[in-house]
Amino acid sequence: MDEAALHRALERAGLTTYQVEAYLALLDLGTAPAVEVGRNCSVPVSQIYDVLRDLEEAGYAETLDREKLYARPTDPEALTAELQTHSEELATAADTIEERFDQPQLTDHKVAVTGRAATAVDHAVDLVAEAEHVVEVAAREDQLARLRPALEAARERGVVVRAAVYTAAETDSSEGFDPDGAVSELRGCPLSGPFLVVIDRDRTCFAPNDRADESYGVLIRDRILPFVVHWYFLTCLWNTSPRLYRADDAVTYVTLEEFVRDWYDRWTDGYRLRVAVHGIDVDSDDERTVTGTVSDVHFLGASAGRSPGLADLASLTTLCVDAADDTVSVGGWGAVFEDLELRRIDVLDVTYEPFE
Repeated sequence: MDEAALHRALERAGLTTYQVEAYLALLDLGTAPAVEVGRNCSVPVSQIYDVLRDLEEAGYAETLDREKLYARPTDPEALTAELQTHSEELATAADTIEERFDQPQLTDHKVAVTGRAATAVDHAVDLVAEAEHVVEVAAREDQLARLRPALEAARERGVVVRAAVYTAAETDSSEGFDPDGAVSELRGCPLSGPFLVVIDRDRTCFAPNDRADESYGVLIRDRILPFVVHWYFLTCLWNTSPRLYRADDAVTYVTLEEFVRDWYDRWTDGYRLRVAVHGIDVDSDDERTVTGTVSDVHFLGASAGRSPGLADLASLTTLCVDAADDTVSVGGWGAVFEDLELRRIDVLDVTYEPFE
């Protein structure tokens, strides 16, 4: 370490500039008269006595009264321990600052903005670990690879994972992404878009793509904003992209709108749809599963002679299911008037029974 850096370090440990000068001179001289110490440093001779006594009081030097005042450095253990403590505190502070920059905590405002897009991916790993019902993710291949362990664990818990991969992403990945065991279904988006994850309808991570002017991430824990991100995922990414992979032959939906869009025409043609609806009871907020037959479908965008699209179903859509001893009404995200807010619907059986 050069002399200037050593000076700065000792001053950070609490010594004044004159004390540093006198102490370093003592280290070179050993035991020496106070006047000699002053001559070998920049401390004025008129002040050297006070400076040496201050060093003695701090435990860094020892003074000896002979015919004149002498001084010598004490064992540097106390000073080196002080420097070590400062070093550890500074290192810890640096780590904490970096951690808080990368992983800001969601406050009561429920929205946090980070300085790096990569932080949104790191935060998504933690949020996927909390998922109970569904994860929707759009990402580059390397970002999906980063999420893979968390996605695999979610699948093992029975979570539905729908992933859209940007097949034209400019960032090459040497890791690759194998969807088997990690996602329920994978679709390929030909255009590069933002990184986003929607988890159980109340948590979202978002970051712009590589062509954005700035790098940042947005972390959301809320019931409203994830709804907006979900509909962007649904309409702009998921339903416009070809399927690349599906885990099994089970017919499962995580949105009421997609179920009605795909099955409404068959239901009106006389097909009997037996389903299992997993959702949240609107009154009690408890999880509830209802198994039965679809008996009615209502949506505000109905138009005679035309199959409904997502735009027709975006306002208000209700499904009625005849269970063993009751008819249960099922609504989509944010259901208020229905009995059940849908989380997942499984198509168990389809038979043709024309209406009389």
